[in-house]
Amino acid sequence: MTRTDALRQWHELQVSQLELEVQSAALAELGRQKREAEQGLLRYAGLFDQAPVCYLALARDGMIAGANHAAAALFGVPLHDLPGQAVERFLAPHSQVALRHLLSGLRADGASTAMEAQLFDALGGARVRIEANLDRAGEAIRMVLTDVRLRGQHDAALQRTFAVLDSLGEGVAVADAGGAIVAVNPAFSAISGYGEAQAIGSALSAICGEEALLVALHDGSWQGELAGARPDGGEFQAALSLRTLAGTDGSVAGLVAVLSDISRRKQAETALQDLHRNLETRVVQRTAELLHTNGQLRQLSAHMASVKEEERKRIAREIHDELGQNLLALKLDIVQLNERMAGRQTRFARRVSAALANIDATLRSVRGIMNELRPSVLDLGLAAALEWLVNDFRHRSSLRYDLELPGEAELAAIGSEASLVLFRIVQEALVNVLRHSRATQVAVRLAVGQGAVVLEVEDNGIGIAPACRERPGSFGLIGMQERADALHGSFALNDYEPGAGCCVTVRLPL
Repeated sequence: MTRTDALRQWHELQVSQLELEVQSAALAELGRQKREAEQGLLRYAGLFDQAPVCYLALARDGMIAGANHAAAALFGVPLHDLPGQAVERFLAPHSQVALRHLLSGLRADGASTAMEAQLFDALGGARVRIEANLDRAGEAIRMVLTDVRLRGQHDAALQRTFAVLDSLGEGVAVADAGGAIVAVNPAFSAISGYGEAQAIGSALSAICGEEALLVALHDGSWQGELAGARPDGGEFQAALSLRTLAGTDGSVAGLVAVLSDISRRKQAETALQDLHRNLETRVVQRTAELLHTNGQLRQLSAHMASVKEEERKRIAREIHDELGQNLLALKLDIVQLNERMAGRQTRFARRVSAALANIDATLRSVRGIMNELRPSVLDLGLAAALEWLVNDFRHRSSLRYDLELPGEAELAAIGSEASLVLFRIVQEALVNVLRHSRATQVAVRLAVGQGAVVLEVEDNGIGIAPACRERPGSFGLIGMQERADALHGSFALNDYEPGAGCCVTVRLPL
């Protein structure tokens, strides 16, 4: 073999190898395409078989070549028994002619033709909508059957839904995934001022706000209050609820916005706030007036108490100066007359002796009245006045009285006005003990320290119940309270416990 022949054979071998490689690649591509076609066919077959709509594949003569489960369920025949049967046998006689006419008139370009037919009575006689067309080869017919009742129910439900949306008081707007409004109800137009023609196609964010829209797209929903502007320049206030609509693949397919008009509620809240502020202002003014009036009443009470004490002092002094002196002069005259009648048993002598006894009794009564009005012992100091007062009550009753007083230096720090107030409070407290307490022992304690004088009047009686403390017409405790308040002091009673007695505590600043 020559060298030329060898080169030619080698070249032919190289060409053959390249052809084999190309054929292998082509075979591999054909295999891949076949597998994809088979997989696509399987997916199509699965979709075809499990579809909720009735699908039929027919030969040109109307014989069923294939069907899905929905068609088998509609015709009431097992799926494997449908192929080879004429589709018109499942229709009522008057619909069979129309079906044959529809099938014979199918167009070669694949356009669909539709009709309504009635199923055979044995199948329930339901009305169905039939849509059919030829495949591209023109050798097979594709047919879809839809139950007219279900479609009517769907349309009726859809109409009812729209009727409900139209009658709602809340505004509803539906937007697509891009945020453009595609539908609104009348309430939405009434609240926002955007008519249907003006709202559809516009951005939902222009009405509801960009921030709320972004939050709804991120979180799936958003709720809050919205203050928006109408196209005519007015304003509206509404409660806004945004919610996303999910597509079949889980992505956001759109948004629903619900507006509730809260303008009246906001107006009512504003009016209520104004009323509340006015009420607070009136309460403050009224409180100031009451405090001023209360201060005036306290001043008046203190003035009345001072006037009362002055009047008592004046009356006591006049009784002492006028009546007391006249009685004393009369007594001296009667005493002299009685001395002249000494030893005589005449009727006149007895009358003189009786007159002297009456004058003595009158002087004692005058002296008692003067002490009731204003004891002269007050001029000797608070300690002497309290000792006299306790001794006077000790003689009036069988109660045991204890008196505790501070030293002279402490007593000297108590002013005359405070001394008079303390004396009157002790006097009133002892009167209450005699009248109401059923006590057997009373203690009067006076102490001075830390810039204040403290008075305590304590008994072991039945105590003062809260109801008795607030009984109408009981002015004893009120009088003691007012006397203490007049000197910027405090007045307190111990907590009530039945049978635990009562303790009156008065603290006056020095």
